[in-house]
Amino acid sequence: MTASPQIPEAAWSRRLDKVLESPGRPGNPSFDIILEMLPAIIRINRANKKARKSGRLPLMDPFNTFDPGPYLGVPLGGLGGGTITRGWQGDFSRWQMRPGIYQYETVAADQFSVYVKQPGKKGTAQVLYPGKPVGGALSGWAWELPGSKSTYHALYPRAWTEYNGVAPGLNLTCRQVSPVLPHNYKESSLPAGVFAWTVENTSDTEMKVGLMFTFQNGFGAGSDFEGGHVNSAFSDGGPSGPISGVVMKHNYRQPKPLDEGQVLDEQEYYEDPLSFAIAAQGTDEVKVSYRTRFVTNGSGMDVWHDFRTDGELENVEDEKPSNERIAIGAAVCATVTVPAGGKCEVAFALGWDMPIARFGEGRGWYRRYTRFYGKNGESAPRIVCEALDQYSDWETQIGAWQESILDDPRLPDWYKSALFNEAYYITDGGTVWTDGLAGGDQPDMPEDAAPCAPEPGDYGHFAYLEGHEYRMYNTYDVHFYASFALASLWPELELSLQRDIARALTAEHPEELKMVLSGHRAPRKVRGAIPHDIGGPTEDPWYRVNAYDFQDVSRWKDLNPKFVLQIYRDFVATQDIDFLVEVWDAVVEAIDYARQFDVDEDGLIENEGYPDQTYDTWSVSGPSAYSGGLWLAALAAAAEMADILDQGEAAKSYRDTLAKGQRAYEDLLWTGEYYAYDASRSAQATSIMADQLAGDWYARACGLPGIVSEANAQSALKVVFDHNVRLFESGTMGAVNGMRPDGRVDASTMQSQEVWTGTTYAVAAAMLQLDMSEEAFATAEGIYKQTYEELGYWFCTPEAWTYKGRHRSLAYMRPLAIWAMQWAWDRRG
Repeated sequence: MTASPQIPEAAWSRRLDKVLESPGRPGNPSFDIILEMLPAIIRINRANKKARKSGRLPLMDPFNTFDPGPYLGVPLGGLGGGTITRGWQGDFSRWQMRPGIYQYETVAADQFSVYVKQPGKKGTAQVLYPGKPVGGALSGWAWELPGSKSTYHALYPRAWTEYNGVAPGLNLTCRQVSPVLPHNYKESSLPAGVFAWTVENTSDTEMKVGLMFTFQNGFGAGSDFEGGHVNSAFSDGGPSGPISGVVMKHNYRQPKPLDEGQVLDEQEYYEDPLSFAIAAQGTDEVKVSYRTRFVTNGSGMDVWHDFRTDGELENVEDEKPSNERIAIGAAVCATVTVPAGGKCEVAFALGWDMPIARFGEGRGWYRRYTRFYGKNGESAPRIVCEALDQYSDWETQIGAWQESILDDPRLPDWYKSALFNEAYYITDGGTVWTDGLAGGDQPDMPEDAAPCAPEPGDYGHFAYLEGHEYRMYNTYDVHFYASFALASLWPELELSLQRDIARALTAEHPEELKMVLSGHRAPRKVRGAIPHDIGGPTEDPWYRVNAYDFQDVSRWKDLNPKFVLQIYRDFVATQDIDFLVEVWDAVVEAIDYARQFDVDEDGLIENEGYPDQTYDTWSVSGPSAYSGGLWLAALAAAAEMADILDQGEAAKSYRDTLAKGQRAYEDLLWTGEYYAYDASRSAQATSIMADQLAGDWYARACGLPGIVSEANAQSALKVVFDHNVRLFESGTMGAVNGMRPDGRVDASTMQSQEVWTGTTYAVAAAMLQLDMSEEAFATAEGIYKQTYEELGYWFCTPEAWTYKGRHRSLAYMRPLAIWAMQWAWDRRG
């Protein structure tokens, strides 16, 4: 059999014994910030206590944050069917089965182990993991693999682990791959991953090698111990040889929403199907064996003794349901005799089938993969069998996608690594991809249901979270930055998302909510305002939009312009005229709604003295570089779309307003070197905002002329580079959001003092568009170094960090903006 493909030089690599001693940790606001935000903090705590009392997770909980440490790796699974993350040391440590809800939990039983025997010598067995379980579970297994000769490599959606010298003369390479295939809308939905092992014998005698994959029935949650789980064997002929495995049916119950006055003790549950499957591919050389059941919270000696005896399992079948407080697992083993100096390949697959994505208020949607694999929850065996049959083709497609970028000598390797590895968030952002409403028990239709609820065409609904800790789907002010990834890789999903937003424009949710940061009351959603988000996983996405309740987003100044810009950018990417026609009315209404914020009718909208844009704790007043620039760019994009659709009168109106607004923008905000934060008389008005040219960046990304002159844009970005990048921690941490002209950090608010990872990538993209490549890569490299070298944020890149490396909002959407850099690079003249 063939050896594994070469590991790309650009892959991120880490030796298994190299654990960071001082990784980044959750941030703690300064005393001044706490004092300033104390009323809001009290309101947040009250809201979160109320949510927990009703059995829900809070929307955001800044005082109970995720801190998994620097142990994560490339996640498994395609788009929208859930994900399972295998850490870089070999443990399975992050789970997203229930849509948008994460379980950060290492499951000790989920491991690969190896058995080795040479003629005349005693066989040995070893778990391929450098740690050991906490609490004494599986104490009979051989833990604590020496990690100094083993290295992990990651280039999403693939990962490789090289285990050199596991035994004298034995080298192993585990090649992990998932069906994340750009422009593919079938296999890319498959909830599965494959582990293809190359077994190399460098000794002068033959060697018997067994590889065992063990897996617990569950995902590290309390339900693993609730009893009623059943494991059973299955087999399949398979075009490439016989496949044997174990399917694990999980007795999963999802809580129903509590009625008014109901307490948690009276909780009722949905019983939606969930199953896992593990399997291995047999050949003439590879023998597959299994054990369907062992107790995972005991010593584990039954399965371990079976394996270490001869590197095989006894095909023990036990379908007895698990008891309460007992977790069970299964094992599949592939055994091969490798000749002296020879190599062979053995392949395992992990798949799962949770056909219904059910949200907090009870509405269930079928997931995309059920269109091809059935909706009854019995498809896990078929999923792993097809994964084993198809994974070589997946690797070919992934290699073809990545090849042109990896082979470009002008791009630094660290950038190539970050570009592909940050794409993890497209699948592992709490991602849901639907295929129609599920049958059975569903909540009533809300009277004010958003018109985006019906599925848009053949591609269903697509949604991903703002962040693992910020539980809102398709947060639109952030997607503005991240959307270059989806538009580049799965443009039909990007169009589907935009159709949902366009339809939601007309939604009205008149219920009044108390805004957390201001304490004021405001309607949840008003017509004409682009929604902040499409809903949260604890509520009813697509039917109830705007889960966010920190600010009154109906008066945010960036959302409507960002909608117009994204619509035009997506038309540029797809040339789909039917899409443009479909959303044109929403574009017109979005512009008309935003005009109200031009109170002095100078063509430039004004901010209202509170944080009324994506920087939602950073107040801004009057004309501003950020919001004003976005508005001007939106007018330019709207005029271009009007021309395409023969809407001459509208095009003229937009261009007239644009010309007037550009004059005001220059007169009020241009300092001679950069664009001021805003035109107020506040102490921060002249601050240098890293993101000041967001509008100009997007206009140029769409192929439009910039909203400011090229000379002014280059000057402003040079000031950002000199101040926000180089003067902040010697240029090693990215671009800090706000700097004063004298070189001090703008300390007026929490967010002005932060580095936003995705914003930094966007600033670098703007630099690339203006032939500032050296500055662009120097700016972005700081984010890479902190994420992948210094702070240990790999595969959970946060929204922000401080100069101390303290993070806020782990595993966040905006860092996908690195794909805006590639967008700019590909379109350079």
